[in-house]
Amino acid sequence: MNVNYRLFLVGFLTWMWLSASVFAGSLAAPELDVPKDKAKNQVLTTLLKWKLVPGAKSYRIFVSGSADILKNLVPGAACKDCFVDEKSDIPTYQIPPKRFKKDIPYFWTVRAVSGTEEGPIATIRSYTMASIFFMDMD
Repeated sequence: MNVNYRLFLVGFLTWMWLSASVFAGSLAAPELDVPKDKAKNQVLTTLLKWKLVPGAKSYRIFVSGSADILKNLVPGAACKDCFVDEKSDIPTYQIPPKRFKKDIPYFWTVRAVSGTEEGPIATIRSYTMASIFFMDMD
């Protein structure tokens, strides 16, 4: 066998193996769980939940007043027009109290993160806060 052909073949097979390894390690978009899309009467401290993504070390959570803002998110870039652009090591995120207002639709999505790699965003969902909030009186 020709030496140049062997080098070409070894190089080509190595490139194919590396390409397949990178593709196999790519992160999937999370599957959002709750709240369901177009949920109404959510509380101020709504809990966002999604399914675990294999290979994810953390998750980025985004909440905005516009679905269009979320559709155009660039991996790794900050979302300046989001009410929430936070990270979580677990597949849940509790909205901090007093961050949102009632009767306004909010749009949310999540993306899986592993090191410097960020996966695609999940399908965007929306929810609306309750008009009246009940508080515990201790």
